[in-house]
Amino acid sequence: MALALTDLSRDPWLLPEVDALIGANMPEFMSWESPGNWRWHGMYDRYPAHQLCLVDEGGRLVAAANGLPVRWDGTPASLPSGSDEVLVEAVDNGPPDRPDALCMLSVSVDAGHRAAGHAERLLTEARRLAAEQCPRGVVIPVRPTRKPRYPLIPIEEYAAWRRSDGRCFDPWLRTHLDLGARQLGIARRSLVIRQPVARWEGVLGHPLPGPGDYPLPGALVPLSVAEDGHGTYTEPNVWVHHAP
Repeated sequence: MALALTDLSRDPWLLPEVDALIGANMPEFMSWESPGNWRWHGMYDRYPAHQLCLVDEGGRLVAAANGLPVRWDGTPASLPSGSDEVLVEAVDNGPPDRPDALCMLSVSVDAGHRAAGHAERLLTEARRLAAEQCPRGVVIPVRPTRKPRYPLIPIEEYAAWRRSDGRCFDPWLRTHLDLGARQLGIARRSLVIRQPVARWEGVLGHPLPGPGDYPLPGALVPLSVAEDGHGTYTEPNVWVHHAP
């Protein structure tokens, strides 16, 4: 099946489908309020040409990638803290006069079309766009797809795991590394969501009776509940760089 590449500047009617696809690929709590999530639609408004979409012959969305241009001096130490900071800076302050890199924040593929090379195609298109506009290439705070199975393993250890053939253990990190990217470091506070315990209990379906760390389905690390009656999910990601 032939798929056409487009973006939200050319086909803005796809926006609700993009939102629905991202939601279908993420745990419910990942869309809750955070500094970055509050500004997610602002990214669509300010940077529609960087919201890439693959559609089938009937015009239905099959895969999407969301990104925006950023300033970056090329050193790991100067990378933002993660997706929250990227969105706050880019949406509140607008596009940089001379962007250094393209930062991709999400790549989502419909469940019925996975393992067909669609994510790789979107990453290749992002790299092509960066080659035209951003001299330092593409940076991505990657959310490792298999990490929720190992929430107690520190993310730097997890990111270093390798299979018997020497390739990266995590499938999504492996995709990036196989395309030539390199790991730059850890975004320890990429996304921070703080909500009353009652809201977390609604997702979990059982009480959280006291402070402590609790397993959270779909999360990369445990949920931390404090004595003030709030639970905070602080998601770490892995920074990767696709050089131009």
